[in-house]
Amino acid sequence: MPFQRRVSSRFTKTPKRDSARQPWKEVERETAQRRERIRTLFLDATDSYRLHEAARIIGISTGVLQREAERDQREAYRSNGAWRFTWRQVAFIAMRRWTFAEIHEALGDEALTALPPLFSPQTLTLQLPAYLVRAMETTALENKMTVDEWLRLELIDFAGTVAEQMEARHPGFRLAYLFPGDPRDYVAVRKSTKNASSTS
Repeated sequence: MPFQRRVSSRFTKTPKRDSARQPWKEVERETAQRRERIRTLFLDATDSYRLHEAARIIGISTGVLQREAERDQREAYRSNGAWRFTWRQVAFIAMRRWTFAEIHEALGDEALTALPPLFSPQTLTLQLPAYLVRAMETTALENKMTVDEWLRLELIDFAGTVAEQMEARHPGFRLAYLFPGDPRDYVAVRKSTKNASSTS
């Protein structure tokens, strides 16, 4: 008999980031601060941020942010010799640290206007073999995340393989898949890929 698990980003609680090692008051304080940073980024966005502004919103030191930007593509984060981050760049880096559930918990009803419609939480009940469930639960635990978040990250690559097909049937799919990126970037990449294929 298949093993049944409820997979729901709506009802799974945000993982307690090593809360066993922290006093409860400190966990509450960090949660509240993270909530405010999320709301600042998505509800009070600006076109660009200086290094210290971006680091404060993400919740990391300027040194950590600088190293991460250098690993990505240093010049993409520079303007006239100074560090300058676009809103999308800050959001990309922040969403490596904030989970899908954390973002929606922080935004509440305002997520309906701040995020793409198809980026909303959906409840899904699945029946899977027990060994797959055990593997997902164990891997998620080792990575200090919920099964919901682990599965979401695993499925992003799959979503990319069907983006064009799904966009035709479910308008807004590509916008949610690329978020916080620009859908125009996807179109440009697809054109470049097709041109390369036709000339090869």
